[in-house]
Amino acid sequence: MTNIDPMPTGRFGPVDELREALPELSRAVQRIIVVRPTRGDGPSYLKDLYAASGRSVPEALADWEEKVDGWTIAYRVGSEDAAILEVKIEPGIFAFDRTAERVVLAYGLSAPPSARRDASRMRGFPDVSVGVHETLGERAFLADRGHFLAHGAGGSYDINLFPQRRDLNRGWSTQGRLFRQMEKHVAGRPGTFYFHRAIYVDDTWIPGQLEFGVLVDDQTWWVEVFDNR
Repeated sequence: MTNIDPMPTGRFGPVDELREALPELSRAVQRIIVVRPTRGDGPSYLKDLYAASGRSVPEALADWEEKVDGWTIAYRVGSEDAAILEVKIEPGIFAFDRTAERVVLAYGLSAPPSARRDASRMRGFPDVSVGVHETLGERAFLADRGHFLAHGAGGSYDINLFPQRRDLNRGWSTQGRLFRQMEKHVAGRPGTFYFHRAIYVDDTWIPGQLEFGVLVDDQTWWVEVFDNR
C-alpha cells in the first residue's frame, strides 16, 4: 500500500456543518469511540462494519487498525494540538481532527445510495470554489463539493464533503478518469471495502493530495494517489 506522510494540522473546515448535522444524523451516529492513536484493545468500527453485513473481516485487513494508527501518528507530527476522533456516520467511518476541523480519513463498505442526491442540501454547503479562491488566491482552482465516500457508493453529505478539484471529481483529466474508474468500481460492487485519505500540505482543509484505496474481492489492494491542487 502506498504510504505518504501528510503535513500536519490546520484550522479550516466544516466543523459547523458537522455540529448542525449531528442532531439530524443522531440515529446514524452510533458513538464516538476513539481518540487516535491508539486504542489498544478497544472497540473496533471495522468489526462493526463487517458484522452488520454478516461477514467476517477479511485477512487482507488484519493490520487495518495499525495502518490507521500509523497514518494518524504521521498526521500529528509537529502538531501537538491535533485531536483525532473516529466517528461512525452510516455508512462509513471518519477520522476527524476536531482541532483542525477537517477529515483525516474516511473508510467503509460500499452500499447503494440511500436516496437520490439532495440538491438543496448540497447547495446549503459552502461554495467551495469561492472558499478555495479566498484561501489560495493565485493558486486557486475550480472546485466541487467532493465526497470522501462517494455518493454512488452510499456516502452522505456534511462531514463527508470537501473541496475537490473539478477536473478530478468529474473525470475530465487523466487522473480524473482513473479516479472515476475507481469510484465506479466501488459503486458497482456493494460490500467493497475502500478508504479515502486526505493528505494536507498546509493548515487549510483543502487537501493537497488524495489517497484512494479499494480492497478488490476482499483480497488485493488497488491504491492510487491523486493531486488535488
